[in-house]
Amino acid sequence: MVTDEAFDICDELNRFSDAQAALLTSRGLVYLTDLKLDGGRHGTIVAASYADAQSVARARGRGERVVGRMAHGFLHGLLQKVRLCA
Repeated sequence: MVTDEAFDICDELNRFSDAQAALLTSRGLVYLTDLKLDGGRHGTIVAASYADAQSVARARGRGERVVGRMAHGFLHGLLQKVRLCA
């Protein structure tokens, strides 16, 4: 089971409103990650670059791998399409 603390750590978009998350995504600042938690979950990292996102993923120490940048429009319905830490 993923705790609330782990959820806060692995899904940075939960700290933003939908409008803010959409703006960050449209600016290319949100990266989707693959986690090694509870049967393969996904998380998000808000970062200025792919390298920065990789650095954050490594620092979290959860075996997280950056999948790629989230595209504008991908955010809509994300919670229903992928298993985020929840």
